[in-house]
Amino acid sequence: MDVYNIYMDESPAAEGLDGEAGVEVEFRVVPNSSDDGDPENNAVLAGLDLVDLINLRDVLMQEIDNAALSALEAQLGTMDDEELMP
Repeated sequence: MDVYNIYMDESPAAEGLDGEAGVEVEFRVVPNSSDDGDPENNAVLAGLDLVDLINLRDVLMQEIDNAALSALEAQLGTMDDEELMP
């Protein structure tokens, strides 16, 4: 079973209503098997606020959905192969 590395990328955001510039946060989930970075030193999960947690949840749910769909497609492919056999 593959493990995943979670990265939090930050970029400057537009000025908010109070005139302060913020930081946009975007999460990336990378399978360890295809991660060409240095996850031991660069993957982060710390000091997340509610919005960050919601964004993290969304990314994780997408990866879970992708894995579930792949498993379902593989199972359906196996069932189709069995039906074709006499």
